[in-house]
Amino acid sequence: MHLWLKALHLIAMVAWFAALFYMFRLFVYHAENRDDPRTAETLKLMAEKLYRIIGTPAMVATWVFGLAMLVSVPAFLSAPWLQAKLVLLVGLTGYHGYVGRVKARFAADDVYLDSRQCRIRNEIPTLFLIGIVLLAVLRPAG
Repeated sequence: MHLWLKALHLIAMVAWFAALFYMFRLFVYHAENRDDPRTAETLKLMAEKLYRIIGTPAMVATWVFGLAMLVSVPAFLSAPWLQAKLVLLVGLTGYHGYVGRVKARFAADDVYLDSRQCRIRNEIPTLFLIGIVLLAVLRPAG
Protein backbone atom coordinates (compact mmCIF):
# COMPACT_ATOMS: atom_id res chain seq x y z
CA MET A 1 0.00 0.00 0.00
CA HIS A 2 2.85 2.38 0.83
CA LEU A 3 4.23 2.13 -2.72
CA TRP A 4 0.81 3.01 -4.17
CA LEU A 5 0.64 6.05 -1.91
CA LYS A 6 4.15 7.06 -2.97
CA ALA A 7 3.26 6.71 -6.66
CA LEU A 8 0.09 8.78 -6.26
CA HIS A 9 2.02 11.36 -4.22
CA LEU A 10 4.61 11.70 -7.00
CA ILE A 11 1.97 11.94 -9.74
CA ALA A 12 0.16 14.68 -7.83
CA MET A 13 3.44 16.48 -7.14
CA VAL A 14 4.35 16.50 -10.84
CA ALA A 15 0.94 17.94 -11.74
CA TRP A 16 1.25 20.57 -8.99
CA PHE A 17 4.68 21.69 -10.14
CA ALA A 18 3.56 21.73 -13.78
CA ALA A 19 0.76 24.11 -12.84
CA LEU A 20 3.04 26.31 -10.75
CA PHE A 21 5.63 26.52 -13.53
CA TYR A 22 3.04 27.45 -16.12
CA MET A 23 1.11 30.01 -14.04
CA PHE A 24 3.83 32.66 -14.11
CA ARG A 25 4.47 31.90 -17.78
CA LEU A 26 0.84 32.91 -18.36
CA PHE A 27 1.44 36.02 -16.27
CA VAL A 28 4.46 36.88 -18.46
CA TYR A 29 2.23 36.73 -21.55
CA HIS A 30 -0.47 38.72 -19.76
CA ALA A 31 1.99 41.45 -18.74
CA GLU A 32 3.28 41.63 -22.31
CA ASN A 33 -0.27 41.82 -23.72
CA ARG A 34 -1.97 43.99 -21.11
CA ASP A 35 -3.10 46.42 -23.83
CA ASP A 36 -4.72 43.68 -25.92
CA PRO A 37 -8.08 42.98 -24.21
CA ARG A 38 -8.84 39.87 -26.25
CA THR A 39 -5.52 38.20 -25.45
CA ALA A 40 -5.69 39.33 -21.82
CA GLU A 41 -9.15 37.76 -21.41
CA THR A 42 -7.92 34.47 -22.87
CA LEU A 43 -4.93 34.45 -20.52
CA LYS A 44 -7.16 35.23 -17.52
CA LEU A 45 -9.36 32.26 -18.38
CA MET A 46 -6.37 29.97 -18.89
CA ALA A 47 -4.83 31.01 -15.56
CA GLU A 48 -8.12 30.56 -13.70
CA LYS A 49 -8.70 27.08 -15.09
CA LEU A 50 -5.10 25.99 -14.57
CA TYR A 51 -5.10 27.15 -10.96
CA ARG A 52 -8.58 25.91 -10.02
CA ILE A 53 -8.84 22.67 -12.02
CA ILE A 54 -5.24 21.42 -11.98
CA GLY A 55 -3.01 23.31 -9.56
CA THR A 56 -5.09 23.41 -6.40
CA PRO A 57 -6.43 19.83 -6.65
CA ALA A 58 -2.89 18.58 -7.35
CA MET A 59 -1.60 20.46 -4.31
CA VAL A 60 -4.31 18.95 -2.12
CA ALA A 61 -3.65 15.46 -3.51
CA THR A 62 0.09 15.87 -2.91
CA TRP A 63 -0.57 16.69 0.73
CA VAL A 64 -3.20 13.95 1.17
CA PHE A 65 -1.04 11.18 -0.27
CA GLY A 66 2.04 12.46 1.55
CA LEU A 67 0.22 12.52 4.87
CA ALA A 68 -1.21 9.07 4.14
CA MET A 69 2.35 7.81 3.69
CA LEU A 70 3.21 9.27 7.10
CA VAL A 71 0.28 7.41 8.61
CA SER A 72 1.53 4.19 7.01
CA VAL A 73 5.13 4.77 8.23
CA PRO A 74 4.90 7.18 11.19
CA ALA A 75 8.58 6.67 12.08
CA PHE A 76 9.48 8.92 9.11
CA LEU A 77 8.13 11.91 11.03
CA SER A 78 11.11 11.82 13.38
CA ALA A 79 13.57 11.93 10.47
CA PRO A 80 15.29 15.33 10.08
CA TRP A 81 15.17 15.10 6.26
CA LEU A 82 11.39 14.73 6.37
CA GLN A 83 10.99 17.60 8.81
CA ALA A 84 13.03 19.82 6.46
CA LYS A 85 10.97 18.60 3.50
CA LEU A 86 7.76 19.50 5.34
CA VAL A 87 9.10 23.01 5.97
CA LEU A 88 9.75 23.37 2.23
CA LEU A 89 6.28 22.02 1.46
CA VAL A 90 4.69 24.59 3.76
CA GLY A 91 6.71 27.25 1.91
CA LEU A 92 5.62 25.86 -1.45
CA THR A 93 2.00 25.89 -0.30
CA GLY A 94 2.46 29.55 0.66
CA TYR A 95 3.89 30.23 -2.81
CA HIS A 96 0.82 28.53 -4.30
CA GLY A 97 -1.34 30.96 -2.33
CA TYR A 98 0.76 33.86 -3.57
CA VAL A 99 0.24 32.69 -7.17
CA GLY A 100 -3.50 32.71 -6.49
CA ARG A 101 -3.33 36.30 -5.25
CA VAL A 102 -1.36 37.38 -8.34
CA LYS A 103 -3.92 35.60 -10.53
CA ALA A 104 -6.75 37.44 -8.80
CA ARG A 105 -5.09 40.83 -9.30
CA PHE A 106 -4.31 40.15 -12.96
CA ALA A 107 -7.92 38.96 -13.44
CA ALA A 108 -9.06 42.33 -12.05
CA ASP A 109 -6.84 44.06 -14.65
CA ASP A 110 -4.33 45.04 -11.98
CA VAL A 111 -1.28 43.90 -13.93
CA TYR A 112 1.17 45.21 -11.36
CA LEU A 113 4.15 43.05 -12.38
CA ASP A 114 6.10 43.41 -15.61
CA SER A 115 7.20 40.42 -17.66
CA ARG A 116 10.72 40.43 -16.17
CA GLN A 117 9.34 40.31 -12.62
CA CYS A 118 7.07 37.44 -13.66
CA ARG A 119 10.00 35.55 -15.19
CA ILE A 120 11.99 35.88 -11.97
CA ARG A 121 9.07 34.67 -9.85
CA ASN A 122 8.66 31.74 -12.24
CA GLU A 123 12.00 30.36 -10.98
CA ILE A 124 10.90 30.13 -7.34
CA PRO A 125 9.26 26.70 -7.63
CA THR A 126 12.51 25.34 -9.09
CA LEU A 127 14.28 26.14 -5.83
CA PHE A 128 11.59 24.31 -3.86
CA LEU A 129 11.73 21.37 -6.28
CA ILE A 130 15.50 21.00 -5.92
CA GLY A 131 15.34 21.07 -2.14
CA ILE A 132 12.37 18.72 -1.85
CA VAL A 133 13.73 16.14 -4.29
CA LEU A 134 17.22 16.18 -2.79
CA LEU A 135 15.83 15.69 0.71
CA ALA A 136 13.46 12.89 -0.36
CA VAL A 137 16.07 11.01 -2.39
CA LEU A 138 19.24 11.54 -0.37
CA ARG A 139 17.58 11.54 3.07
CA PRO A 140 20.47 13.25 4.85
CA ALA A 141 20.89 12.23 8.46
CA GLY A 142 20.67 15.81 9.67
